[in-house]
Amino acid sequence: MKESDIYLQSCPECDTLVSITKELNNQTACCPNCHHVLHSGGRWSLGRCSIIAFAILILLPLALYFPLMHIDLLGVNLYASVWGGTWKMATSGFPYTAFMILFCSVIMPLAFVLLILALRFQKWIEYRPRYTLIFLTKAKQWVMLDVYLVALGVAAFKVREYAPLSFDLYLIPFLLVTLLTTLLFTKIDPKQLWNDFYPEYYALEPEHCTHSTHYTLCHVCDYTFDANIIDMKGQHRCPRCESNLDVPEKVKLQRVWATLLAGVVMMIPANLLPISSTEFAGSTSADSLMSGVLLFISMGSYAVAGIVFVASIVVPFSKVAVILYLLLAIHFRWKHSIHWQMKLLHYVHFVGRWSMLDLFVLALMMSLVERGQIISFSVGDAAFYFGAAVFLTMISSSNLDAKMLWDIHYGHKKEESEASG
Repeated sequence: MKESDIYLQSCPECDTLVSITKELNNQTACCPNCHHVLHSGGRWSLGRCSIIAFAILILLPLALYFPLMHIDLLGVNLYASVWGGTWKMATSGFPYTAFMILFCSVIMPLAFVLLILALRFQKWIEYRPRYTLIFLTKAKQWVMLDVYLVALGVAAFKVREYAPLSFDLYLIPFLLVTLLTTLLFTKIDPKQLWNDFYPEYYALEPEHCTHSTHYTLCHVCDYTFDANIIDMKGQHRCPRCESNLDVPEKVKLQRVWATLLAGVVMMIPANLLPISSTEFAGSTSADSLMSGVLLFISMGSYAVAGIVFVASIVVPFSKVAVILYLLLAIHFRWKHSIHWQMKLLHYVHFVGRWSMLDLFVLALMMSLVERGQIISFSVGDAAFYFGAAVFLTMISSSNLDAKMLWDIHYGHKKEESEASG
């Protein structure tokens, strides 16, 4: 194979410089060192993705505003919808908790499809969509319609003991929106979009490289280049997306520590205070996160209890434990398996969003039951602290740079080779 047929890409995780064939078609290229995917096959063009995004945009009002299910309480139908639950929570004295739910279930799904449509329009008018591409990459982790779908099932199990429950016709557009959004996640490739919109920033080719060449990778747009671009303030910036590349590792670690400790502080009242209270037939019961799990067990809904326990208890605490371990591993330069550490890092990136399940269930319950009826449901003080803990730990894990762990691994290997030599 000729050198002109390949290009060089620095791995975002382990910083290995990898040679990749330019014409991969539907094949996938992975880093031979850490197996991180550098080029994913089967991705769709922006035109096809924009068609899916337009279909989602049409279905979104039906999926978010209209009722998904309802209960028949003594002849009175009470409906649950995504917007209705959030509005009820906001007007009942919990505006901050309502905003967190609104952000993940309404604002970010809408923003995600609008960003894709904006990219299609910007391509048509030949506009340079630098900030649109940056926002698109950052928005994906906050779109949680799949989590809301699971919350819908949990809420259905929770209210069926009080009144007969039925699903409405508008559940179909909600299912379609969730499936199409998940499809877009797998088919749209921001890296390829960067290459399409900025073709003059060509890939790093082997014939232009020497052993003395200094390679730099931008973690925002995944651009590998060998030029040092310095702005007027003397900062090293990516020539394509203009992101600042001179953020010290010490500052990155401070961000992770700050958000993690703030999240841990929020988890204390989130687990001690009641997250919800239900008044039924004159008696009031307040449930914490753990007592809610025990309630499902007493009802015989073991599968639902398991889902809620994993999302509300296991995931938040394990996420904090993993991030804390990785931070200590960086600080004390522990000589542990790097591949095991990468699996843990990928774990916290994947599971963090699923902790929002509890808040989505609360929003649906607020929509289904009303004050003044025989059954009355209210959000507890723990809801805000729990949502804040989820947000903070997600921000913490997103700021944890895998290259720090790999630098320690390379340092230990170098010490071993020097000792043996």
